[in-house]
Amino acid sequence: MISQTVFDTSEVLARKGIQHVVLSPGSRNAPLTISFARNPKIITYNIVDERSAGFIALGIAQKTKSAVVLCCTSGTSLLNYAPAIAEAYYQHIPLIVMSADRPAEWLDQRDGQTIHQLGAISNFVKKTFQLPAETSKDIDAWEYNRKLNEAVNLSVTGAKGPVHINIPFREPFYPKANDVLEFSEAPRVLEPIVLKGEVVNNELITEYYKFDKKLIIAGQHELDLELTELLRQVDDATVVADVISNLKGEQFIYHQDLFLAGIGSELAESLRPDLLITFGKSVISKNLKLFIRKFPPKEHWHFDDAMVHADTFQTMTKLIGSEFKTFLSQLNQTRVEVSDFQLQKSKNYQQNWKVQNDQVSKKLPLAISESPFCEFQAFQKVLSLIPDEADIHLANSMPVRFANFIQNLKPNQEVFCNRGTSGIDGTNGTAVGHAMIADKPVWLLTGDLSFFYDRNCFFHQHAFSNLKIIVFNNSGGGIFRLIPGPSSQPELVQHFETRHSHSAKFTALEYGFDYHVAKDLDGIQKAMNSLNHDEKSPKLLEVFTDPEVNSSEYIRIKNDLK
Repeated sequence: MISQTVFDTSEVLARKGIQHVVLSPGSRNAPLTISFARNPKIITYNIVDERSAGFIALGIAQKTKSAVVLCCTSGTSLLNYAPAIAEAYYQHIPLIVMSADRPAEWLDQRDGQTIHQLGAISNFVKKTFQLPAETSKDIDAWEYNRKLNEAVNLSVTGAKGPVHINIPFREPFYPKANDVLEFSEAPRVLEPIVLKGEVVNNELITEYYKFDKKLIIAGQHELDLELTELLRQVDDATVVADVISNLKGEQFIYHQDLFLAGIGSELAESLRPDLLITFGKSVISKNLKLFIRKFPPKEHWHFDDAMVHADTFQTMTKLIGSEFKTFLSQLNQTRVEVSDFQLQKSKNYQQNWKVQNDQVSKKLPLAISESPFCEFQAFQKVLSLIPDEADIHLANSMPVRFANFIQNLKPNQEVFCNRGTSGIDGTNGTAVGHAMIADKPVWLLTGDLSFFYDRNCFFHQHAFSNLKIIVFNNSGGGIFRLIPGPSSQPELVQHFETRHSHSAKFTALEYGFDYHVAKDLDGIQKAMNSLNHDEKSPKLLEVFTDPEVNSSEYIRIKNDLK
């Protein structure tokens, strides 16, 4: 049976402006063929020879100056499209290449019409998309729809060109004779909006003022004082920021990851936005993501001038291809009259967020101070002693999370973190490269495994005397003690934490670092004084903590803040 999500494929594409579909007949692509053939909004062309079908589709796209779909069955059918796809690639002609495929488990099993299709034409398409083989679960249906939208949007925006959508299908994929198939009345369609001039911005601003409860979430972003000031001037919306957003201001919300953990439905409803506006890249706060996904807004606008379809919260309704600062600047220059009642609702909504944030902000220092010496304490101390004029690199796993919990960064400090893939593999090297060209101190806060993993980045003759590294050594991967899965396994110490007894001292000596060690707050204070003293050579402070104490105090502190 064809799932509703798959059957809606042609309806989504039709609503996105697709009119012409060139079909190459086959069995594996039957769900798509049936969807296109039964949709009166679609004109289909059945061309047996895939090589010819490709060029026919190319000719249609050239004439209409719009995207055309090519659809084939599994196996070598896709490869026969290659010459036309290559031509379209170099002419910047949008072709939506849809290939049916066998499920992944049948690859290399000598099953008929089964080849490695994923990436087969990657040199000649803007991007390849692999859609899920099953769509019965909501999360899989969402992925299917999201990638379908993204593929078409990518093909027709920027430098236009072909994209490849590969879709595995499991049998049965033909409907029964008496099955009734109807398209959904409102399948999710994500339209790209590329702003040109002020007209569309003005339309958005008019719409903006129709919402009472407005929430702005900042993803990872470079330090931008102009952006920060523009956001400070927005007086009718709540602004939420992670430490990697590089926003500083008392009116911004920073402790969302702590107070959103396990909140009740009544409080959650008081924090639910009507309009969500997002910008920037990744968001650290897992609890913020879960909250928005569970309590979605009526509208979600995402600003991205690169048109990256990153629907982190699974709620996006508008993707806006404009620099966010342009919108903010016009918004702050436009004053639309709203009723006193609406204005009060906006203020109440802002206050709901601020009350929760302020409570955590007051409780957190006390909760940390009541701990025996642990990583939470050590991070708070180190962050308080890094000078204002400094760039700060945060390693992944716990360092970036601790910094996100604690916040309190100084106005001119800019935070950097490899959150594109969130790996630990190149943390040292990223900071070293930064230090080699920077005219200010560069601080790296990292865990022991991240540090030891990337030591070869110091093996060269280029100077980086302004680099200062703080290695928080808890004898292994401490984050695994804080994750419910691995923390309860007998293999925790050996296979997840990777417990060790190594010190960074010998690496520091080998590469000419001034080496310091601390095992309590006084030791950190003394070492930080030395690290801040001169820039004549790179410096390394190794802070030793107990992993068992770290995990117990981390849990206690978070519980104290609920």
